[in-house]
Amino acid sequence: MMKTIAAMLAIAAAADAANACAQAAEPGRTEFSPAKGVQAVLTVKGQEVELNLAGEGVQATETIAVETEKTLRVKVEDYNFDGYKDFSISHTDDGMGTYEISQVYVYSPKEKKFVPLAPRCGDEFINLAVNKSKKTLTNSYIVDNKYKTCQARY
Repeated sequence: MMKTIAAMLAIAAAADAANACAQAAEPGRTEFSPAKGVQAVLTVKGQEVELNLAGEGVQATETIAVETEKTLRVKVEDYNFDGYKDFSISHTDDGMGTYEISQVYVYSPKEKKFVPLAPRCGDEFINLAVNKSKKTLTNSYIVDNKYKTCQARY
């Protein structure tokens, strides 16, 4: 029994070490295909995200700077429900860390690049929620110190 537990612990420790090495090799890197034949690589570098886009006659690199001191997170999703994968860069607000602020970029197959998506209400996406069944984005915004929500189709 003790040998079995020791063996299980050794296997778990080895798996954790291997996982830590894999994460250390490519921290903050997200790869995905926004459209057939196109590959996107997003790499978080401090307060910037480097975007590399290749395929379908496109080879482009862009740096997206984010004004925050907080940790950046990248999420891949279809934000405008057109069948192409898009991405967002988010962070908690620099105040009390209560709100999640997001910048959304949607893939334009016509332009073969990502373009920023502006919220229909407010200046930025705050606490962004995606409703796939209704094909809407809901975000919060503040007007005259009042917290409001907005649901819109994109």
